[in-house]
Amino acid sequence: MERAQPVASSAHPAAIRPDGYQVLGRGQVCERAGASICLRSGSATVEVTALAPDLFRVGFFLDGRPRRYESPAVVEQEWSLDSVSITEPQAGQLSLATSFATAHLSLDPLRLSFSDPSGRVFAADDPELGMGWFAEPAEETPLSLANVAGTLGLPLRVYKRHLAEEHYFACGERSGGLDKTGSYQLFWNTDPPPGRSVFQSNLYVSIPFTLVLANGLAWGLFLDNPGRVAFDLAHEHPERSWFGTSTGDLIYYVFCGPTPQAVLERYTALTGRTPLPPLWSLGNGQSRFSYASAEELRTVAATFRARDIPCDTLYLDIDALDGYRVFTWDRQRFPDPAGLFSELRAQGFHVVSIVDAGIKVDENYPVYRDGKRRDLYCKTPEYQDYQNAVWPGLCVFPDVTNPAARAWWGEQHRPLLEAGVAGIWTDMNEPAVFIPVHGTLPAETIHPGGGRPRLHAEIHNAYGSLLVQATREGLQRLRPEQRPFVISRAGYAGIQRHALIWTGDNASTWEDLALSVPQLLNLGLSGVSWCGSDIGGFYGDCTGELLARWTEFGIFQAFCRNHSEKQSRHQEPWVFGEPYESVCRALLKLRQRLLPYLYTLFEECHRSGAPILRPLFWEAPTDSVAWAIDDEVLCGKALLVAPITRPGMAHRHVYLPAGTWFHFWSGQRLRGPTHLVAYAPLGQPAIYVRANTALPLWPAMNYVGELPPDPLTLLLYPAEGQGESSLYEDAGDGYGYLEGEYARRTILCEVEGDEIRVFLGAREGSFVPPRQEIMLELRALGRPPRDVRWSHGPAGRARWHYDRLQGCLLVTVQEMAEAQEIVVQLTGDADEGAENRQEREGRPGQISERSAERS
Repeated sequence: MERAQPVASSAHPAAIRPDGYQVLGRGQVCERAGASICLRSGSATVEVTALAPDLFRVGFFLDGRPRRYESPAVVEQEWSLDSVSITEPQAGQLSLATSFATAHLSLDPLRLSFSDPSGRVFAADDPELGMGWFAEPAEETPLSLANVAGTLGLPLRVYKRHLAEEHYFACGERSGGLDKTGSYQLFWNTDPPPGRSVFQSNLYVSIPFTLVLANGLAWGLFLDNPGRVAFDLAHEHPERSWFGTSTGDLIYYVFCGPTPQAVLERYTALTGRTPLPPLWSLGNGQSRFSYASAEELRTVAATFRARDIPCDTLYLDIDALDGYRVFTWDRQRFPDPAGLFSELRAQGFHVVSIVDAGIKVDENYPVYRDGKRRDLYCKTPEYQDYQNAVWPGLCVFPDVTNPAARAWWGEQHRPLLEAGVAGIWTDMNEPAVFIPVHGTLPAETIHPGGGRPRLHAEIHNAYGSLLVQATREGLQRLRPEQRPFVISRAGYAGIQRHALIWTGDNASTWEDLALSVPQLLNLGLSGVSWCGSDIGGFYGDCTGELLARWTEFGIFQAFCRNHSEKQSRHQEPWVFGEPYESVCRALLKLRQRLLPYLYTLFEECHRSGAPILRPLFWEAPTDSVAWAIDDEVLCGKALLVAPITRPGMAHRHVYLPAGTWFHFWSGQRLRGPTHLVAYAPLGQPAIYVRANTALPLWPAMNYVGELPPDPLTLLLYPAEGQGESSLYEDAGDGYGYLEGEYARRTILCEVEGDEIRVFLGAREGSFVPPRQEIMLELRALGRPPRDVRWSHGPAGRARWHYDRLQGCLLVTVQEMAEAQEIVVQLTGDADEGAENRQEREGRPGQISERSAERS
């Protein structure tokens, strides 16, 4: 696949065949079975299958290799197909059609393309280069093996036509901007050196999936191979892209869209959805490499509470371990972990502990001895346990391709859970080794696999995912009544089923803050919505301004944590003094208030695959300006966030897509699409709320469970027109929601002339939220209310008060399962003028600056 990294050329000949590349020629049908067509072309077998109305799978197998599709990325399931037809529209052509899309097969030469009923053609093979292979093994393949082609497979590629209007997004965890068009993307998990640059595309997570947008319509392609993979996205040539493997087979899936939402919904149906998190895990987290003693951890916890700064979770890095041995405690520094964690739980903290992939070679270490006795470690070509240096010294590595090894690994977490650890933070699971520096297991390392041996070159990118799969499954067995909380640094497609992703060892630089925005967006577009970058940066010294600005963005990340390494200065929220401490406090309190909104977004993600953080084109796919915006995010449907990512700045350019938006802090009303210069002083980032879209908020609190979430505030900025949103709630942990123990309701806001109507739909589900009241907070009204009515109030009346200075109306209603309607009649222009005259003449009307209340 990867003879050498391609070099762009301005010449762009029609089609230059790469050295050694063999193109598929004429195809011959050898099998038709239901929704599948199998063909032979020389020594190659190609199988095209309709899996769902909008999903096709293509398998390319060389030299008689078996057609095998099982994968750590794919969730096995029975797909629903209403109808499939195989026809021969003309000689030499076949069509495999569903109710939604058609795969077209041209037999001489064998080429594929796809279309939908609108006539849109997408994912079409390049007519000259199509599918093919290289006659020699990839350079990184261990050549000492006999019959490399038969055991590992040769490098394979498929070339696709690239249309000028097409733009590529996603590709998992990447450096650089949001739009990947014109780039070369390598998929090979690595632990990059400090100060990694935008020129290194491969990082800790490899997800060879791209979402393609053209003229407002979307399709997607996922190449399922956990070995080394590369995408050339119109880099070598402006009229074609290619997708290639180094080993194994070329299996790819085509998602027909036609919207970004449809592509992600089907992709996450294929690879799995993000599980519902424990609610506490959405709060703020504080970490450092390392809090090295129980007393230091107590001090950090006490400081958070004394300074009134929200925090739900504290993290323990490897200095809490006995000589860095996983699943142990340093009893000198942490003499009573269970007592410590119980003490911290009483203060509202959950403790998450780190677990690395390497197991120290030590005959006095029970974990090592037990794994060796069971023969569960990766092997050298001589079939000895493979060993390399990591933090504890010489280590071995569990063979996570072996189900027995995964079950064993999960069981090793028992003592951590018994001590009271609330979650597991999995690190170094690329897997990373120290020799060579920033290295990984050699390609020829053997994974015995419990009976299906493979080389590391074949499964490298899946190692991290399989390790945290073992962790999650272990936690589910050991603590079945609670939702597992598992963090991973490395992963492959489908990682979202098992763990959240943090983006590894970033740096305390403004550039890293800016790069985190498109990085998290592309992760979300790759199915990994539960993700986040370390707030403040890991390497190097943070500053007060950088920490405050990073916190302004970090509170909207799905995963919110401050983390840094031991050679840098501390960067807890209070370290830099004022005004930075107050800014961080206020923003983290906003994060806590936003938890019901964020939890609702997580449920949407769990149900449909929709990201938490979304690019602007998610809601405006036909807006070509939105395609290029990678320094703003949509946090769900209601919020647009444009962070400051440069020092000393208080203004920035903001683009608002179509619709009516309100500035969160001032209430200024704006109509998109529009460009503007936003004033964003420290502590007031550029945040905009979509009109008529309810934003559910809790009362201010410093951790989940500190106070009853009563009342629930529904923040609305009404404007002419209508909007819809939803609210999802459950117990916040456990699995009662699977038995219907949840509460879901729709919230509609309609504005017509002087009337605002807010409709709270009936609660769906049996969960009863623990509150008595709901408060509607209607901001930026512009005119005072004349009357407020509630469908369940005495004589139809509601409790309300209006603050003229703020233009804010508060309406309090009861929490109930039934549907409710609140109707606000605003004063007309003439009425408002009369009231203003009364105030000027000293005769207060019914509405005054001190506000009025009615019941």
